[in-house]
Amino acid sequence: MTNESKNLRLLLVDDEEDLVTFLAHRLRKRNMDVTMAMSGHEAISAALELKFDVAVVDLKMPDIDGIQVIEKLRETQPFIEILMLTGHGSHESAWEAGRLQAFRYLMKPLEFDQLHQFIVDAGEQRTNRMKNEFESKLEALMLSTTSPRELIQQSDELRQEYEQE
Repeated sequence: MTNESKNLRLLLVDDEEDLVTFLAHRLRKRNMDVTMAMSGHEAISAALELKFDVAVVDLKMPDIDGIQVIEKLRETQPFIEILMLTGHGSHESAWEAGRLQAFRYLMKPLEFDQLHQFIVDAGEQRTNRMKNEFESKLEALMLSTTSPRELIQQSDELRQEYEQE
């Protein structure tokens, strides 16, 4: 069990219920907080209610495809890292996943330990990206603010914004 997976909030999206249930069970044993979604619409609804660090999204689903799910997830949670998982890969879908800045484009079947490591890596990437953006905004704030009181207030607001993510 790795410390990196502790408290990682994961959204698993796939219409193959047995696969999602199996993966969720194994990932929970590694201390991940897993939410399952059996459709694209279910995933989008979950993302409107809960914050996630990482999402594993299937490409082909009956209601809406994984590309559309990624677009909606990005709108609601800009810092979420996404792994596209598919048994129906193509150059076009790989390009689309890359255009939407998916962390990885993965083909089924995939070894569980490899998937777990990609999820952990994606969580670390999210943390680093948020930290870098926070530090950049804080530095810009310090350069633009003249009043110490204003600086403290605005830096507290910025800190709260990033802690909520």
